[in-house]
Amino acid sequence: MKYYFRCSQPFLLLLMLIASGMVYSQTQSARELIINGSRATVKCLSKRGLDYVSLADFAKAAGTPFKYSAAAKSGEIKLAKGNLKFQANNSFYLQTDKAGKNPEVYQMPILAIAQNGDVYLPLSYCLPILARNSGKKIVDSGKKTIAAQIPAAAEPTEEKPEAPQTVSNANLQFKITQMSNGTLVSFKTNAKLKKYTSTYDDGVITINLKGFASSAMPLEYSAAKGVVREITSADVKGGTDIKVRVSSDYTTHELIQEGDKELLLTIHNKKFSHAESSENPNKEKWKFDVVVLDAGHGGQDYGAIGYNGTVEKNINLAVVLKLGEMIEQSMKDVKVVYTRHDDTFIELYKRGKIANENNGKLFVSVHCNSVESKSSAPNGYEIYLLRPGRTQEAIRIAERENGVISYEDNPSRYQKLTDENFILVSMAHSSNMKYSEKFADLLNNHLKQTVSISSRGIKQAGFYVLVGASMPSILFETGYVTNEENSRYMKSKEGVEEIASAMFQAIKSFKLYYSEEIENN
Repeated sequence: MKYYFRCSQPFLLLLMLIASGMVYSQTQSARELIINGSRATVKCLSKRGLDYVSLADFAKAAGTPFKYSAAAKSGEIKLAKGNLKFQANNSFYLQTDKAGKNPEVYQMPILAIAQNGDVYLPLSYCLPILARNSGKKIVDSGKKTIAAQIPAAAEPTEEKPEAPQTVSNANLQFKITQMSNGTLVSFKTNAKLKKYTSTYDDGVITINLKGFASSAMPLEYSAAKGVVREITSADVKGGTDIKVRVSSDYTTHELIQEGDKELLLTIHNKKFSHAESSENPNKEKWKFDVVVLDAGHGGQDYGAIGYNGTVEKNINLAVVLKLGEMIEQSMKDVKVVYTRHDDTFIELYKRGKIANENNGKLFVSVHCNSVESKSSAPNGYEIYLLRPGRTQEAIRIAERENGVISYEDNPSRYQKLTDENFILVSMAHSSNMKYSEKFADLLNNHLKQTVSISSRGIKQAGFYVLVGASMPSILFETGYVTNEENSRYMKSKEGVEEIASAMFQAIKSFKLYYSEEIENN
C-alpha cells in the first residue's frame, strides 16, 4: 500500500521532533533587523543552535500593539493585514483579520518559546510571516551582540540530538538531525521548487522534485542508528528522486515547503515503546477489543434537513445500529459501545467521555452533509480527520457540526477549545494520527467498492466531537441530504446496509492491521 502526500503550503498537523522535556542553556543577545529601511534592535535568544527574536520588541519597532497572556503563554500583535497570535511550545499560530474574525491556522516548523512575559519566535521562519502580514520589508542584518549567558533550568532528561549532518553538492543540500524520538531533514535547492510529491512504500520515502535537476553527482548519506538509515538522490526523467530509507521504527512522515527553495521532512518514531514486549502485561491494554459508534445529533438536534424532509439524525442512527449489529454478529471479540441507541440528545463532550471510559480503540462518528443554498448539486461522502481545517468548506462543515453545542446546557464549556487551545488539544491526537489516517484510507477504499455514492476524499477539519476521544478517530459524512440521489440512497434499506457493510469491512481490515502493529512493536 502506498500513501501519497502533497503539500503546497506550510500547514500540516506536524508534531515537531524537538524532544519534550529537554532544557538547554540559552544565550541572551541582541539582533539588528532592518524594517522598511530603518534599523531596529530586538532581544534575541539562542537555543539548540537556533536564534529566536522577541515578538514584543518587534512590535515596538514596528509601531504596533503587543499583548501577552501569562495564562496561555501567548503573544498577540496587530498588523496591517491582520492579527497574529503565537503560543509558547507550539509551532502553530493563529491569523485573523483586523477585526479578529475569520481565523486561519498556519504553522512554523519550529516551536515558539516564552520567557519573561514575552514570546520568542524562530528568526529565520518568523521574518517572512511578519513581513507578509505587516506589509513591510523586514531583513535580518546579521549583526548580533552577545549579552549574557542564561543558565539551564534543569539537566536534560532525554537523549540530546546528535549534531546535524550536512551532505551537499552545487545544487542540492541535505541537513539531517537525528533525535531520540524522530528525525528532521531539510532539503535546500539552488532553484525554485515548482512541484513535488512524496510517497512511502516498503520502508522507503520517495520525494520527487519535478522539473529540478540535482546534479550529475548523486548525494548519499548513511547512518547505523536512528530512524533514517540512508538518503540518496538521483536525476530521473522529468526531475530528481530523493529516497529516504527508514528503519522499522518509522511511523509517519510529513513534508512541508518552507520558502521556494526548501523542503522540511519530519519523520516520527513508533507510538508504542519497544518496552511493551509480549511478556509485558501492559500490552493487553492495546488489544483491539472496543469500537465506539457515534450517531451524530439526536433528540431536539435534528442535524441537517434535506431533500423531501430527509432528517440527518435518523440516517446517522440507522447506519450506526446496522453497523453495530454486523460487528456484534461477526466479531465476537470486539465490544460495540454506542453513544446513543435511540433518538436521544447526547452532548458532544459526553460522547468522547463515553469512548474513553470504555477504553475504546476506534471512535467513528457518523453524520450527513448538506448545503444551505438551493442547489442540490453537491454530492458524495467525505471522511474527516481531526486537524484545524484551512479550506472554507472544511471550516463551514466544522462550524455546522460544532453548532450542536447551542442545544447544550452549558455551551461555555467549549470556550477553552477556541483559538490556539483548540490547536493544542488537536495536537495531542498526533500520537493516534497514523492509525486514524490508516482507518480513513481503509474506509475510503471499501466505500468506493461498495456504495452508490461517489467519494469526495479524506479531509481535515476541527470537530469538537473528535477532540474528547483519546484514540484513533474519524468523522464520516455519508452523503448530502440536500442531494436528491444521495438522500434517497441513504434513507433506503439497501443504502443503509451497503454503507454499514463497507464500514464493517474497513473495521475488520483495521483490526488486523492494528493487531499486527501491536504484536510487532
